[in-house]
Amino acid sequence: MNENEARLVYKNKITKITNLALFIASAFLVYITSFFSALLLIADGEKDITTQVFDLIFFVFSMLALIFTAVRIGLMFVHGKGGLSRARYHAIDVVKLMITGTLILSHLVLGIGVFGGGVGSSNSGLVYFLRGYCIFIFVLEVIVFIYRLWRMAWIKENPERIYGTLAVSKADSSRAPAKTSSKTPSKSPKPVEIEATPKAIGAIDAEVKEIEVKK
Repeated sequence: MNENEARLVYKNKITKITNLALFIASAFLVYITSFFSALLLIADGEKDITTQVFDLIFFVFSMLALIFTAVRIGLMFVHGKGGLSRARYHAIDVVKLMITGTLILSHLVLGIGVFGGGVGSSNSGLVYFLRGYCIFIFVLEVIVFIYRLWRMAWIKENPERIYGTLAVSKADSSRAPAKTSSKTPSKSPKPVEIEATPKAIGAIDAEVKEIEVKK
């Protein structure tokens, strides 16, 4: 292993750990949001109808984000031995975008409710916490949403950079032997050379290309 290969292998390992950490952080944020939405429904149960409407909308968006997260986990980790297809990776990116958009809407509703709808007003400490929390998460998710939109556009223009190591599920139609007419003498087709199928990779490694070093 030369110096460049060793450096790339080390970089790939860091990228894997980063992708896994971001996935865990995203799922944890959805769970925390769902917990806060259920807590506010209970805490503001005796408030006026306006406050309860804000709490209910926040709860609905949180549940949608939770459902989308379950769908994302299923798309990422439930698959056959052949690995994930290109369509599956694209679906995962779309679901991640939907999760981010749902979190943006939920924290926007929470912010409006906290600043002007009386949400959490029974506890002043809770109000101050929710104000800071909803502003921080809203800004963070907007940045993430823009990044994911940019990333999907980049992948569309550079598919080989991401999908270059995916397992091939269907043979290229251009490699199929041409059909010959029954009226013309047919010649035996030449053997079709089939290239080696790339190794299937998981969802966490979608942006990582492993380097195989021969010992």
